[in-house]
Amino acid sequence: MNKSSGKPLSGLSVHLRSWGAMALPAGEIRPGMDFGEKMNRVLADSHIYLVCRRPAFSFDPDTFFWSENRVGGHLLCKANGVAKSFPFAFGFPLQDSEVTVELAPSCLEIRTLDAKGRCTRRLNAMGLSQHPDILETDRSVNDLEVLYIGNVFSENKVPVFDRMARHEPLQRFLKSMQQALPDDDMIVYAFEYLPYELVALSGRLRHPGEEKGTEDARFRSIRKFPLSEYQKICLAEAGLIHYFRPAWQKRGDDALPHPGQTAFKACETLDMAGLVLELSTVRSHFRLFTPHSALLPHHMTMIDLSDPDERKAFFATAV
Repeated sequence: MNKSSGKPLSGLSVHLRSWGAMALPAGEIRPGMDFGEKMNRVLADSHIYLVCRRPAFSFDPDTFFWSENRVGGHLLCKANGVAKSFPFAFGFPLQDSEVTVELAPSCLEIRTLDAKGRCTRRLNAMGLSQHPDILETDRSVNDLEVLYIGNVFSENKVPVFDRMARHEPLQRFLKSMQQALPDDDMIVYAFEYLPYELVALSGRLRHPGEEKGTEDARFRSIRKFPLSEYQKICLAEAGLIHYFRPAWQKRGDDALPHPGQTAFKACETLDMAGLVLELSTVRSHFRLFTPHSALLPHHMTMIDLSDPDERKAFFATAV
């Protein structure tokens, strides 16, 4: 916005809240994945994604055992360069046609085999690391550092992970992140956002000597010109970037296109005094953080768009 125009704001702010969400290892994202009717609907309405890192887990081959229908050993990981080990043991009886249990050569999964040596079931180390007994020992291994925030908006009812799987620049970017962080798993966390609400918060973009109530100088009314779904998603993405300040955001800006930039910039002309943004992982085992944000299962930020400099900087965000 031109600072000298001094256009007054009504004080209305946009409130955005996340709702449904799902986290998935980046390496497991495939086209055509089916998560059931209820979850597929959530994923079809999800557009925002966070790429996070979490320690990568493996099974210790020196301690692994399977005997008398019990499996056990140690889970291994390295968190910020520090090696950690978690003992485990539980019942693991064979099912029909299964004859033995083995540790995969990669040490990333336990397999059951039939008489012909074919794999019939898998238990991967990452899945076991989500077990409540493991998390009770050290919850920090399930804390996710947010590295990058983006969106893959689509008006078609295509689940978000399907869109991501077919997004070639994004897939290359995810692979580059994994190569750069070999001790970590890249976790993609997709979020659905509810329809926005308008809340009244104080705030005016006004300068000394300006007359109050100058209607012809006012921004376009957000009531008369409501946000489109795409604009809503772009605002949410920009707000999350502003709040978390992820470490890999600039690298992603260089690697990925920003198709939402025009739609996002159009929001700058709307009568918004601020943005209230919430992101929740309360219903999961995960907590999110960056070096610039607290470690929490529920994040909330209020961005003041009534200050000319803050407004200009916010709408310069690449989305």
